[in-house]
Amino acid sequence: MGPVKWSLVLAVAVAQCAGRRLLPSPAPPAQDLVSLAGAAASDLLQEDAWGESDDPQGTLILLCDGGSSSASPAAAFARLFQEVLGTRMVGGLAVLELKFDSMDNVTEDSLFTKAIRTARQVRQRSWVVQVLVVSDDPAFLDAFARWSLRGRLLVWQTRLVVVTRLPKHDLQALLAKHWTLAMMNALVLNLGNAADETLGGLYMHVPYSESGAKLKQLGYWSPSGGLALLPGASLYYDKYSNFHGAPVNVTALPFAPYWSVEEGEGAAGGAPPLSSYSGTDFLMLRTIAEALNFSVNVLPTADWGEVTQRVEERVSFMAPIIYAVLPGRLEHYDYTYAYEYASPAFCMTKPVLKPQWQSLYYPLSDLVWLSVLAALVIVPPTFFFVGRVEGLGAGGDEGVVPLVYGTLLNQSMNHVHPKGNGSRLLLGAWLLFTFILGTAYRGNLTAALTLPKYPPRPETLQELVRAVKRVTMPPYGAQFRDFYKQSDSEVFRALARSMEIVPSVQEGLRQASEERQAHIQARRFLELVVAEEFTRADGSTRLYFGRESVFPGLSAWPIPHDAPYKARLDRCIMAVKEAGLYEKWSRDLMEKARKEGRERQQRILQERRKQNGQADGKQDAEKAPEPSGNSPKALTIVHLQGPLMLAALGLGAASVTFLGEMAAARWLGSRDPSRHSI
Repeated sequence: MGPVKWSLVLAVAVAQCAGRRLLPSPAPPAQDLVSLAGAAASDLLQEDAWGESDDPQGTLILLCDGGSSSASPAAAFARLFQEVLGTRMVGGLAVLELKFDSMDNVTEDSLFTKAIRTARQVRQRSWVVQVLVVSDDPAFLDAFARWSLRGRLLVWQTRLVVVTRLPKHDLQALLAKHWTLAMMNALVLNLGNAADETLGGLYMHVPYSESGAKLKQLGYWSPSGGLALLPGASLYYDKYSNFHGAPVNVTALPFAPYWSVEEGEGAAGGAPPLSSYSGTDFLMLRTIAEALNFSVNVLPTADWGEVTQRVEERVSFMAPIIYAVLPGRLEHYDYTYAYEYASPAFCMTKPVLKPQWQSLYYPLSDLVWLSVLAALVIVPPTFFFVGRVEGLGAGGDEGVVPLVYGTLLNQSMNHVHPKGNGSRLLLGAWLLFTFILGTAYRGNLTAALTLPKYPPRPETLQELVRAVKRVTMPPYGAQFRDFYKQSDSEVFRALARSMEIVPSVQEGLRQASEERQAHIQARRFLELVVAEEFTRADGSTRLYFGRESVFPGLSAWPIPHDAPYKARLDRCIMAVKEAGLYEKWSRDLMEKARKEGRERQQRILQERRKQNGQADGKQDAEKAPEPSGNSPKALTIVHLQGPLMLAALGLGAASVTFLGEMAAARWLGSRDPSRHSI
């Protein structure tokens, strides 16, 4: 929704809660607190204090309890209107008066939380929003801090001012306790309990500084003197441009090549040392930590659910590992800048080239074979007819059939001596035909044997759904399955019906390599696992990746909702991505993984050879080095099954014919002794 310039917004919500107040009402002040808050807000909203160069005409939201004004609400609000609406910064005003008695009465359906939701709606419809909270009650301020966080009232661009008269030590404890007051764009104006002319302190909680978290005083304010900032102080400066080396909690689990941990590192129940981590996302986190000057503290987590749960609870500042952006996940946490298209890809076993006795038939099409057969039927009678017409023949009538079939099979024709012009022309045309046909057949046969045609394999999601009945995903795939079930596409719904959850990617790939099924996960992660654990010593593998991704979606890091440091993270992530560092890290890690995978397979082969009594690995390498993936491969029975079968059939037919001739000769010899046996 675009920006809205509010002319005037007035929303008054009075919450009458049963029970007694936690603290007694303070004595009547020298001046009404709402009136003081209005005067202070008028000074704080001035153009020079806010540092604005234009006139955005924002909205001021006032939240106050029932004890903040000694006068009637109408009179107090009228004075506040006069003070605030005269400034150039405010074009609208939303006032919510809350009479607060007990935190026990604040629930999801109470008027207090409904007022917070109403204020959030005002904030979402305004270009610039300032929230003014007026109260002397610690319980009210505590409830506001809690429920404004749960109700997502504030973002970093929302400017919060809390006007109170609490003692400074109580105020400091209150600010340090709550995320809303400590981390967000919040100021506190403490007016004390004295007379009107007493200066009020303007404070901000700074979570990161050279001396750690502290309550920093920015200036003073008084009704007569207005706002006076201390030298070098400024309102609402960026708290997260420099963390001053403070530790930042993060949560992540191994998910190579994005985040990996060396084996055997770390004590039981604790996180490994930072030096043992690697991966593209860890390298990006380390680069961001150097830019923003913070140290990384990886919290131990048991599963992926706990990784994001810590982020939701704001115990972890971020989960610096790639997560797909799904609508269901946005209800629980937010995301940083989407830096990667980590679309899920499917991986399955390559179709096996089965022995094919038809290999001799493949080089020519059906129509060509029919044409050759027709030529073999027509040409011999033609030779016989031309020879009869010329009265010469082509080496005798009995030599016509051997001539036609012999020349087709590239046999010698020394016994053929055509003398007539017609026979010579016919023989020349036939020889030209057999030369072209034989050359084409031999060339295509060589290509068919050395580069056989594999069965078709699924490359797109539609082909995958039609080809397999079972698809596996790791445990977090349940979220994807629920997302696919809600899709309008029949293809995605069919994918969800065939999807099953497996404990790990290794189990899914093992099943995919043994059965006709697929495993779905992030492409780079699958490529790394295949390179490390499913690649042979020569660099080949039985698995392949589909050309098309399953779901073309963006991925980013999970962070808490409305995190005030999101802009800084986004800027750093964008810089890393645009500099090409992320892609370079990915290429380096993949190349390293492939190299280690080949070396691991070679070691396994060498150990097996040693166990079988062969020479050691070095001698084996010298005598019979492993062929590389680009080396020519020897033809196997799979390629030459057709020629071998044809040769076997020919030998069998010749043997049967020879035995038949022998039997016939003996039978004839027994009946007529004058005939000699063969």
